[in-house]
Amino acid sequence: REVIQNSKEVLRLLQEKNPAFKPVLAIIQASDDNLMQEVNQNLAEEAGLNITHICLPPESGEDEIIDEILKINEDSRVHGLALQISENSFSNKVLNALKPEKDVDGVTDVNLGKLVRGDAHECFISPVARAVIELLEKSGVSLDGKKVLVVGAHGSLEATLQCLFQRKGSMTMSAPWKTPQLQSKLQEADIVVLGSPKPEEVPLSWIQPETIVLNCSHDLLSGKLGSGAPGVPFSGPIAENDVSLLAAALRIQNMVSSGRRWLREQQYTRWRLHCLKLQPLSPVPSDIEISRAQTPKAVDVLAKEIGLLADEIEIYGKSKAKVCLSLLERLKDQADGKYVLVAGITPTPLGEGKSTVTIGLVQALTAHLNINSFACLRQPSQGPTFGVKGGAAGGGYAQVIPMEEFNLHLTGDIHAITAANNLLAAAIDARIFHENTQTDKSLYNRLVPSVNGVREFSNIQLARLKKLGINKTDPSALTEEEMSRFARLNIDPPTITWQRVLDTNDRFLRKITIGQASTEKGYSRQAQFDIAVASEIMAVLALTDSLKDMKERLGRMVVASDRNGQPITAEDLGVTGALTVLMKDAIKPNLMQTLEGTPVFVHAGPFANIAHGNSSVLADKIALKLVGKEGFVGAGGGEALKGNRDWQPTLAPANGTKRSGPAPAADGPNWFSGAQAAEQGFSTFNLFLLVLGPCSLVPHLPEVFLLHHFILLLPRKEHVTEAGFGADIGMEKFFNIKCRASGLVPNVVVLVATVRALKMHGGGPSVTAGVPLKKEYTEENIQLVADGCCNLQKQIQIAQLFGVPVVVALNVFKTDTRAEIDLVCELAKRAGAFDAVPCYHWSMGGKGSVDLAWAVREAASKRSRFQFLYDVQAPVIQPELLLSLTPSSALASSPWFSPEFPYHLPSTTPHPPANSPDISVKTGFSSSAGFRGLCQVSLGLQSITHLLGRHLLAHLCLMGPGRSDTIASTSTAFSRSLPGPV
Repeated sequence: REVIQNSKEVLRLLQEKNPAFKPVLAIIQASDDNLMQEVNQNLAEEAGLNITHICLPPESGEDEIIDEILKINEDSRVHGLALQISENSFSNKVLNALKPEKDVDGVTDVNLGKLVRGDAHECFISPVARAVIELLEKSGVSLDGKKVLVVGAHGSLEATLQCLFQRKGSMTMSAPWKTPQLQSKLQEADIVVLGSPKPEEVPLSWIQPETIVLNCSHDLLSGKLGSGAPGVPFSGPIAENDVSLLAAALRIQNMVSSGRRWLREQQYTRWRLHCLKLQPLSPVPSDIEISRAQTPKAVDVLAKEIGLLADEIEIYGKSKAKVCLSLLERLKDQADGKYVLVAGITPTPLGEGKSTVTIGLVQALTAHLNINSFACLRQPSQGPTFGVKGGAAGGGYAQVIPMEEFNLHLTGDIHAITAANNLLAAAIDARIFHENTQTDKSLYNRLVPSVNGVREFSNIQLARLKKLGINKTDPSALTEEEMSRFARLNIDPPTITWQRVLDTNDRFLRKITIGQASTEKGYSRQAQFDIAVASEIMAVLALTDSLKDMKERLGRMVVASDRNGQPITAEDLGVTGALTVLMKDAIKPNLMQTLEGTPVFVHAGPFANIAHGNSSVLADKIALKLVGKEGFVGAGGGEALKGNRDWQPTLAPANGTKRSGPAPAADGPNWFSGAQAAEQGFSTFNLFLLVLGPCSLVPHLPEVFLLHHFILLLPRKEHVTEAGFGADIGMEKFFNIKCRASGLVPNVVVLVATVRALKMHGGGPSVTAGVPLKKEYTEENIQLVADGCCNLQKQIQIAQLFGVPVVVALNVFKTDTRAEIDLVCELAKRAGAFDAVPCYHWSMGGKGSVDLAWAVREAASKRSRFQFLYDVQAPVIQPELLLSLTPSSALASSPWFSPEFPYHLPSTTPHPPANSPDISVKTGFSSSAGFRGLCQVSLGLQSITHLLGRHLLAHLCLMGPGRSDTIASTSTAFSRSLPGPV
């Protein structure tokens, strides 16, 4: 009774801090006797535990019992496991199948070994053996110097009894019932412990009257109360059934201890991670040579090191695994770690090392500072991987390995997206074909067929009926008009925005004609292929937080409009379930490792120019739980805007180019041709712009007008080849979209910069992939660096607007000089950075980023003042947002900007979703000076495209050089979404 009360009190204290916690004891029973079942149940209820019984037939074999044991081992809801089986079934194979941390009867070799070694506080001790010792001591029996005979016991019980008696100073002997010297041993013993029932041939006279006899036979575990064997009365003050009842109570005590230990493990603990050793070479070999020279740990070993259970991972080969979402439920009460965003300034076409900084940072934190940390990266598309850009696994001695597996198929997520996307595309054209070739009745019969004489609507069809306002559930009750409305989507082919995709750069599929076969009966249309990661399904995958949420998001995706201008969704086509099934494995994050054996999640890879450009919310949430409250999760955001120097854009229609002036004059245009513009040294680009009302931008236009195919003119010598996306595309979308969707709050921004990029922004010559760098980039040039730091300063300011401290990580190249490095760090700190640190991870691995790791840790210790810059519930884009993201001097000097610019969405904008964050669809330019600041913001140019599934509003903004193809489908869908002719 005392043991149960103590256990109840301990459990109550645990549940005060963890209200949902309730330990569960599983008992595998393979016997007909239910007496112990009732005893266990009653004691568990009194203490506040739950018990689950797994009843097997009494004749169950060893393999059947082991199968059940293995299932319980991996069930995170169960905290203890006991066996109630026949004595013949207690083989070493069965006993050692138990997980030691769930072995509340202390029968496994691991628990016995810890007891013998003297680590009793780290193991479970047999409740039966403990009951014998405690009963003797509480009865006033001094064990020191006593002669104890353990007779008829074997296995774990015999070993535990001997160990415990010896620790008390007793002289312990053990003997089987058939030992030749049994009579003399019984007569010499002060205490006799019966490990099994006494055989008939052993007479009672062999036991002296003053000898204390206790029975703790294995019958306790086999379901029978341990009473004295026939004709063997208990001697001394110990009641006959005390051993069995106390043992049952001590088992409950072990259960509470197991639950407490489990709770402790769920809290923050430093991983016992075996980090891989690096031996950096000089000169640094190629990335692929470095990757192949390191042998990664087995992924199941890595998973165990970071606290994943065996049933929470699905292994793909030796070095990759998917992590199940059930982990989030198990760790729901675990405090999150620190959330770090790694973004970048405006890069050169060569890239400035954002991925390598992310990986170098987590290698430094985990492998060198012994701090739990996780990197969360996007999965690269095979298009860029086989193009100029190459892979995205990092570089030098800061990589994800194996490189080939990271950059190519990984676990097939992109292929699943491709299959789901193209299934939906096929369903659209198939639906149009069938509606064009069949009557209403025929269509209805195909959609709602009679199966075994019964016709009924599916759940998805009932949802469509509800959407149509038809409140009927009997298929035969619909009128002809209702049948027609239900069966026909009346998709307007020119409004289809859903394209087919593949994960390969194939320029000849950018515009195609489908439906050429004679079987399609003349239905053909122009279509196109996009890159697979540009599919909206990829963006859905990146923002979803559960399988249910993903299904709902997939169903909301708008694929076209009907002939009345109403949106057609995937749910209307009835394919939501099929899409979800295709994506059921892709939703699970992929676990890999860095060169130093630290964990990495690779999951989702939406493009930043047409989506939000960040890895998945699920990967971040799981990583934050795994690292614990003192750990760090680093997520890549996006680079800064593309670099260029001072320029003045000029607007003109596609059939002509304005001769002079920054904007059309109010008294009428003065145009010249695009060819003439090219002759005069201008580059021409497409500009898609929606003007929502009269303003100084284009004052002579009507209130709502789409300037659908304008040309943006820039002096050809002044622009730099596109290389990436900006703080407003990567970092800003991380804050405004991903953080809104996930509810997570960032603690630190690590802003990656390089001397090379800053020199380019300071006026250095163009940087082109594959072309040797000019001497300005390989020799010291303090002035260029100083001039270019205005770009870095602007990115720091943008991050500070969100209330997040900034640590600048200067990715050092071998051509950088100490003076240049010191200057960048000094100017970054003056601009408001919390710290600025040079990093050498590319050549040294994590050791080269230790200073960065310390700076990030210190910055994260400050209280976060994170804030969103606009309210999604507001019906306007606030002018303050534009002013906050844009230098006031740039706006003031621009003849295009007016304080009266209309930020309200027009009432004619079709089907906007409520409470949606903004998303920019654009490429950017450097924010270093002058009018360039306007390219960091959206100018309030809002419209709905095919992004409804993500609940995002799309902006169409100033487009960068050569990006007309990137946004062609978005722009086309945008123009078609407007009512009436454009």
